[in-house]
Amino acid sequence: MDKSALLTLADSLLSESKTAILSTVSSEGPKMRWMSPIFLKNDPEHIYAITSNSFNKTNDISSNENVQWMLQNKSLDTIITFNGSIKSVENLSLRTEVLETVGQQLQTFWKINNDPSSLTVLDTDIESAVVFFPVKGKKYLVSFK
Repeated sequence: MDKSALLTLADSLLSESKTAILSTVSSEGPKMRWMSPIFLKNDPEHIYAITSNSFNKTNDISSNENVQWMLQNKSLDTIITFNGSIKSVENLSLRTEVLETVGQQLQTFWKINNDPSSLTVLDTDIESAVVFFPVKGKKYLVSFK
């Protein structure tokens, strides 16, 4: 599987499920969180998400930029894990673009974060990915670097 086919498949999975799991590493060990990430058409080799600077994950990321994202379809017969490095980006135009794309999927986020001034964009630079089709017993490694 090549990068283009993988990214098309990943975009399809996110369109279906609307969520993925982000795994970070804190001083206490691995932490996993449900997020609503997106791919931007003009930058498909990055995964973007919205968070708040007041959430613990921003501290985790500043201490260790290595992360993993896991996406899957509802039937769990297609699973993709992305490995990469993540950073928090304070860029108003990027934040606006990401919010316009993913905003309707952030109902839970808005319930626990009522301070719009704390919003930041998480930008994951994808380094590699594994596509797993458990029913077929097939696995593909795709390198981005």
